[in-house]
Amino acid sequence: MGEAYATLMSRMKEIETVSQIQGLLGWDQEVMMPPKAAPLRAEQMAWLSRTSHSMMVESTMGEVLDAAEAEGAGDEIAAGNLRLIRDAYDKATKKPVDFVERFARHKSKSIVSWTEAREKDDFSIFRDDLAEMIELNRELAGYLGYEDNPYDALLDIYESGLCVSQVDPLFAGLREALVPLIAAVGDCEAPDMSWVTSNNWPEAAQAQLSHEISSAIGFDFDAGRRDKSTHPFCGGSNPDDVRWTTRYDEAEPFGSLYGSLHETGHGLYEQGRPRHLDFQPAGHADGLGVHESQSRLWENQVGRSLAFSEWAIPHWSEYFPSNMNGVTGEMLWRSVNLVAPSLIRVEADEATYNLHIMIRYEIEKQLINGDLDVDDLPDAWDDMYEKFLGIRSPNRKQGVLQDVHWSMGAFGYFPTYTLGNLYSAQLLVAARADLENDETLEEMWARGEFEPLLQWMRDKVHARGSILSPAELVEEATGQAPTPQPFIDYLRAKIESLYGVAA
Repeated sequence: MGEAYATLMSRMKEIETVSQIQGLLGWDQEVMMPPKAAPLRAEQMAWLSRTSHSMMVESTMGEVLDAAEAEGAGDEIAAGNLRLIRDAYDKATKKPVDFVERFARHKSKSIVSWTEAREKDDFSIFRDDLAEMIELNRELAGYLGYEDNPYDALLDIYESGLCVSQVDPLFAGLREALVPLIAAVGDCEAPDMSWVTSNNWPEAAQAQLSHEISSAIGFDFDAGRRDKSTHPFCGGSNPDDVRWTTRYDEAEPFGSLYGSLHETGHGLYEQGRPRHLDFQPAGHADGLGVHESQSRLWENQVGRSLAFSEWAIPHWSEYFPSNMNGVTGEMLWRSVNLVAPSLIRVEADEATYNLHIMIRYEIEKQLINGDLDVDDLPDAWDDMYEKFLGIRSPNRKQGVLQDVHWSMGAFGYFPTYTLGNLYSAQLLVAARADLENDETLEEMWARGEFEPLLQWMRDKVHARGSILSPAELVEEATGQAPTPQPFIDYLRAKIESLYGVAA
């Protein structure tokens, strides 16, 4: 590549450095920042956002980018970098600097009020900040531009090219496949959960179990750490500093462990990013749908398998010796795969999980398009849960206040969770085709051998960064364009093995 490209990449390294600092301050705010520091942190985050934005839209940036594009891509890495920088530049130049600063400042303020509202089960504490965040996202959609629906502009932020006209039929097709599955399970006898509900599960032991299992499947704690937060997340700054969190409930241990597996999946992806592309856009993870595929893979397709449960039993017994007397791998497997309507998205089973996403998607569309007032939101949330899942929340904490995303301004984010489910199933089918010769992946997992699958993901997904678009990456790794069918096939087979029913 030529001189212009080298200059461009030098500038992107500076912008990326600011972004990494933002990531660390964001992690600190969620995990260990003292409450009185919140106003100052809002100013710090606003300054960093303003600075990063100003660097991207600086008057000569467009000229350097144009010159680098004129030089020609040269190779696929340069082509990926230029594609991503062009997209980021075009989006950034559409947003005024004062808007970027206002958004960042309000995000910090909004996270704090959401945290307090959730702790006190009082939506009114968060109400005004949420209303302002909705207005900010409408303003953002106007700056970014759209053809049919303002929500399209927000969807595109998190998955390039995604729009309502694509998501609506996708969700309709999934509902058509999922509803019969859930109905078929409804008439079946539920697994015996008394060994879970009759015991206390100390937080300290849950933390030790989560740490050990995360390490066993490949997370490098010399390049990362585990902490506690209100809402589980994975953050940090680069592959040498990856930080994930979980939360604990001493009445049940599954939320902690499977939340940990989920965030470990994100963390494995971050630690597997190509190091020769540090500070380059093409070195980042390839969109939130692909990112979610890695978390859902380790949480569900691996972590909720019978083989994994049988391997994990000795680890459970080490930290909860009295609670696990007489508990077999099959008992654990059936318990962690209980299919039943529930209120909490992050604790939902695989069959009902996407219905939780559909609820949020429908609500977000209505909020952004002005079809739902923020004062009517809490009851609208409960009404949709009753319509889709047949249950209502007894309080706001388990209802509209359960997710951190809206306090962060992340409207358009939720559909990527469903894309992650679909991608993960498709990737696992391809991994099986390559890895299952003399034995199955399940036979490997039953011995605690997770490296073959992790290395396959490293080679096919992690190491490819964002050189390709998400859809292109999935097609390259699996041999076919993204499709929901592998996920539907996987779920039907699992439900049949658990409950003996087919749909």
